Amino acid sequence: MKLPRKTEGNKLTAMMQVRNEADRYLHMVLNDVSEYVDEIVILDDGSTDNTAEICSSYDKVVSLGTSDTSLYGVNEAALKRRLFHRTVASRPDWILAVDADEIFESRFKVQVRAMINQSQIDWYGFRFYHFWGSMTHYRTDKLWAPTQYGPRLFRYMANAVYQWNDQALHGGSIPANLTSDFPGENSDIRIKHFGYAGATDDIERKYRFYVSRDPKSEFCPRSHYESMLDAHPVLEEWVE
Repeated sequence: MKLPRKTEGNKLTAMMQVRNEADRYLHMVLNDVSEYVDEIVILDDGSTDNTAEICSSYDKVVSLGTSDTSLYGVNEAALKRRLFHRTVASRPDWILAVDADEIFESRFKVQVRAMINQSQIDWYGFRFYHFWGSMTHYRTDKLWAPTQYGPRLFRYMANAVYQWNDQALHGGSIPANLTSDFPGENSDIRIKHFGYAGATDDIERKYRFYVSRDPKSEFCPRSHYESMLDAHPVLEEWVE
């Protein structure tokens, strides 16, 4: 069965999971995303601060789910499915999976409508630039080099079959069968990831969390976790 694909007037909905983001990058990310998407769907994963209140203050946020306990690092697959089901309930044409600590470079706002208002491409992949210790320099050594592409923008079709990666951690933000079952391409637009842009103790805290949740390195090589603690990572200044 050939699935219909709209070529104009597509609704773009961002989906985002959050947890204790109030004092990090949440305002910056929501301000940015609100400029170019039609709607935002958010799932709060057991925040203990005022993250949910911040999210609900944005007009573009049309759906906000909350939970008393966190599933992140415990059952990420269930968390991703819950967010996806909440998102598709808003009847999007395209979905943008974005985290609360990342922003697309500025030209994405100009190009995104042309990217989604066509009938040939169903998903786009983007390169991630991991900012390290600051919001001006990103890491280029070891597995942190910006060479890998990750799909984050995809067409939603109600009659399509979407499958999700059943992992407790690092299971991906989009359906696992997206790149194999649907036509897509990698974009040269870059994503700025600020998850490691904070102080050294923030990075060490993330390291301890990942190692505690993945002690046997089932979901990520231990060498990659250990590289988070490198005292002298190779950095390069960001140019927009």
